[in-house]
Amino acid sequence: MLMLDATCASAASDGLAVERAAVVKALDMASLWQACAALINKALPCHSCSLLFDIDGYQPLQGRHHLADGGDDGSRLVTSLEVAAPYLDANPRIRWYTFSQIASQDAHAPERLKAQNPTPGWREFIHLAFWEGTRLEAVLSIRILTAHAELSDAELAFLADLYPLLDASLQRVRMLESDRLRHKAVEDLLYELPLAAVLVDQTLAPSYMSREAKRLCRRWSADAERSGRLPHAIEAPLRRWMADAAGAAPSPGNRATFAIAHPQRPGETLRVEISSAPGNSFRHAQHLLILVPDGEAQDAADALPARALPLLQCLSPSERKVAGLVASGLRNDAIAERLCRSRKTIESQISSIFRKLNVANRTQLARLLN
Repeated sequence: MLMLDATCASAASDGLAVERAAVVKALDMASLWQACAALINKALPCHSCSLLFDIDGYQPLQGRHHLADGGDDGSRLVTSLEVAAPYLDANPRIRWYTFSQIASQDAHAPERLKAQNPTPGWREFIHLAFWEGTRLEAVLSIRILTAHAELSDAELAFLADLYPLLDASLQRVRMLESDRLRHKAVEDLLYELPLAAVLVDQTLAPSYMSREAKRLCRRWSADAERSGRLPHAIEAPLRRWMADAAGAAPSPGNRATFAIAHPQRPGETLRVEISSAPGNSFRHAQHLLILVPDGEAQDAADALPARALPLLQCLSPSERKVAGLVASGLRNDAIAERLCRSRKTIESQISSIFRKLNVANRTQLARLLN
């Protein structure tokens, strides 16, 4: 009999290989839950199940649900931790438990369950509880069909195997979600800065462009340019430069600078600074390009320290140039001559800059930006 049980358990495990692999491969909470629900539904006599997370006290702020019984709407399942709360207080950091265990220690548990859902369509639930230190981070709630009073040895073995699998998958997905949020915050910040930044892969296909970079690329693009690529006037010389530099020793910090001449506008050039992430492999190479039009490098925000760049988000590109020149000590006549504008226009722009940056004079502006 024991040999038969072991054989059945092994066969069941082999039959769940595809579902287990999907749990391991999941990269976000939606795909993780879809794979987890499919795995549970195939391995257990499941009435319904829920993954509850972002738990504050015993109130889950988010949840995912799989309902085999279409008569349940799922809205009451989110509060199922209220039934288990006293049991969890008495058994901190417990990894899994059943409603029967709760009821054996808490005579009021059936009343709380009935108040929450008078006709649940199931008699037993199993909770797998996942902890971060002493804080309850997530709970997998599995509700068993009424006709199944007890789980088999194979089903209990499945639950024992499921816990570490889902624990590791939850940690991976939450880490990836945290990384995505950080990357999005950096991208949003970089997009608004007066900095023409482009992230490209080994084929020079852009995966990210700041607003200023998009403006420059539009200026350097021909009418029939392909979308989703760098302008040919930038990509072609960049590709040639990278081919010529392929055999050279890498510079400190994997960073280099070179200039590109505009093919249709004599005298207009673009300074390109290219840097690569340390340890880049060719297959997954990523390069950061900083584009600076010739003549703007020392006139605009690029000449200012990096900490000053966020302060300039509220200024127009033209005002940023003027602010940089004011901060460098030039007077209005010199700024007007440098930018080929009238003194009156420069004075109007300086007044606008003072108002937007909440400064009263040139000295305060210089202190703010330098």
